[in-house]
Amino acid sequence: MPRRRYELTDEQYERIEHLLPEVEGRGCPYNDHHQVINGIFWILRSGAPWRDVPERYGNWKTVYDRFRRWAEDGTLESIVRYLQGEFDAERLFGKTVYSA
Repeated sequence: MPRRRYELTDEQYERIEHLLPEVEGRGCPYNDHHQVINGIFWILRSGAPWRDVPERYGNWKTVYDRFRRWAEDGTLESIVRYLQGEFDAERLFGKTVYSA
């Protein structure tokens, strides 16, 4: 499936994958973090209500719950800080690195 606008490429996702919580055994199938992050980006870019998340990103409630959990437990902040540090180290901070 081709990458859609605002979605992370595999390479971009691999840069942050180690910062995401590990998927532990659960009673039901667990949506892939990459899929869910792309759903979060879709919401943030579109401004649509959570219930309008396209099915390709999984159930809207799953996308919302993961966003809320990661915001509360500091996961999203850790990702931002990590990327800022990487960009600063590469002397890319403040420059356009990715354009959608």
